[in-house]
Amino acid sequence: MPGPWWHDFFDEEYVRLFAVFTPPERSQREADALWSLLGLSAGSRLLDAPCGYGRLSVPLAERGARVVGVDYSEALLRQAESARGPLPPDRLRFLRHDLRQPLSESGFDAAINVFSSLGYGSEEDDLAILRTLAAAVRPGGLVLVETNHRDVAVSMLAHGNRLAQRLDDGTLLIEEPRFDAVAGRIETSWYWSGPRGSGQKAGSLRVYSITELVRLMEAAGLRLRSAHSGLSAQPYVAQPPLMGGRVGLLAERA
Repeated sequence: MPGPWWHDFFDEEYVRLFAVFTPPERSQREADALWSLLGLSAGSRLLDAPCGYGRLSVPLAERGARVVGVDYSEALLRQAESARGPLPPDRLRFLRHDLRQPLSESGFDAAINVFSSLGYGSEEDDLAILRTLAAAVRPGGLVLVETNHRDVAVSMLAHGNRLAQRLDDGTLLIEEPRFDAVAGRIETSWYWSGPRGSGQKAGSLRVYSITELVRLMEAAGLRLRSAHSGLSAQPYVAQPPLMGGRVGLLAERA
């Protein structure tokens, strides 16, 4: 019996195709913002969960934080390990783990969950993930969730936006999303074709309103401190045409 869609989605092909959306300059800019938002300093303990292929774990560890990156995908963790460079294990470690289950480590100063890493499964799954993050940080520790949300997703779909991206090698990547307003999920298919072949992937993402996200975080024992425009220090403001874009929710362990 096949597992959830996300068990197979995040493979080597994912890295090749989707890394174009997070170029190194964006990752460095976002690492700078996280360093400031979370009040990190040399020696701060940070949990990056999920960490993907380490695009934020590595630059944050290079700045002096002691980072543990957690992800379920073996392929992404292999890519993360290959990108760590000379960073020693006491500065950067990677761990394969299902975040719906508690971590064995705790006492982190902060935890991050970025790039729309909630909504893959059920609401109960997401609550379990947030509880894992809350339990992993020390009392008063910070948790930052950066994600898409329902208002911006509906705004983009209402404008007929469809993603099409040409990669450096000439590969054309196209997304065809379908929104189920009753379930609050975007069912999407990705298609690509280029010199290295063609293929497709499918995914299903629950898109919460910001109000729903805050309530989930509160249910997990997290108290909202501020809402930001994505991974930046700028406050989130719901303005047209895209209703403020992505949101970063900064909370502390109550």
